[in-house]
Amino acid sequence: MKFNEMMKKIEAFLQETPKDIFDFSGEIEDTLVDDYDEMFSEQPDAVRCLSEEVPDICASAEPGMSQSEIEIFKRKLSVEYEKAKKLVI
Repeated sequence: MKFNEMMKKIEAFLQETPKDIFDFSGEIEDTLVDDYDEMFSEQPDAVRCLSEEVPDICASAEPGMSQSEIEIFKRKLSVEYEKAKKLVI
């Protein structure tokens, strides 16, 4: 299930954030685009929720971001992650 895989990756990222988040952000952004239909069939409301803000959050990531920039990224992603978790059926 693609949706569960993506949610586990986000959760792991939020718990153990790497020093460079660029690869992670690209992977999540690509997953939301490439696997949208499959994930939507699994969890439509949660995927719709994630697709509203997470691509923009991920697009804001740049290589070599400062720790404070990474913390802002994490806070924004965490908010959307928690919203999506509440919509899982």
